[in-house]
Amino acid sequence: MDEQTIKILLIEDNPGDTVIIREMLKEIIGMNFKLINATGLNDGFEIISKEQINIILLDLNLSDSFGIDTFYKMNKKAPNIPIIILTGLSDEELAINAVGKGAQDYLVKGQIESQLLAKSIKYAIERKNIERKLRESEEKYRLMVEKMQSGIFLMNSQNKLTYINLSFAKMLGYKISDMVKKDLSYFTDANGIRLFNEYLKKSGHTYELKLKRKDGSSIYALVSSNPLYKADGSYLGAISILTDISSRKNVEQSLMNAMKEKNEDFFLIMGNMMEAIKPLIQNEYKDEFMDKFA
Repeated sequence: MDEQTIKILLIEDNPGDTVIIREMLKEIIGMNFKLINATGLNDGFEIISKEQINIILLDLNLSDSFGIDTFYKMNKKAPNIPIIILTGLSDEELAINAVGKGAQDYLVKGQIESQLLAKSIKYAIERKNIERKLRESEEKYRLMVEKMQSGIFLMNSQNKLTYINLSFAKMLGYKISDMVKKDLSYFTDANGIRLFNEYLKKSGHTYELKLKRKDGSSIYALVSSNPLYKADGSYLGAISILTDISSRKNVEQSLMNAMKEKNEDFFLIMGNMMEAIKPLIQNEYKDEFMDKFA
């Protein structure tokens, strides 16, 4: 940041406050600034459409906008630019509210000095960059989860589903909105709930779970579940990933049925063969049988 010129958009309609901010920036050592001043919100909108702004210093009370709504409008227009609120003592509560809604910091006019301003600008830019990276990371993993062929669901401590990815909803023939907030038992039976609770205590294990589809049919899924806990150790809920193995189960069942039929045919054939050759055996060993039982 030391070698980078930081472009600051100051949206302030009081010329005296603008001069004070400009002079403070000149006093800051080790940071280079370019200050651009707008006297109204609409002027600010025009500037950010043309300039690559690094940070915005925003007065809440302007000629064309007033109060917390000033921040809402600017934040909506420039969601990726960090905003520091400039406020008078009478507006401090509004400024605190703005920070709660996404502003990076607030500075009270008349109580600002150059080092405080420098620190606020530096931290605001760093925090916004961290927020951006987190959003990008969350978006990347969200897309990965949504595009996975496997089903994924999150549930709370009361076994209510709080998140379902599209693959899981499709497996059961539902819309995502139809599944959220429903109890897991709605989609399985008592034995399924027993298995889920049993294997939830065995993180890393996989198990088969029979699930009910919307049309009344059933599917079999291979499931792995992991419990989630708060820092104090209390149970939050669980995350599970599952793969539809119904096709495999159908093949296994078909093979078992085929083997059963073959076994039945084999024993039937063997029985008929034994009946057929019994007279031959008796004739072959007739004399021996007669000697033994004479």
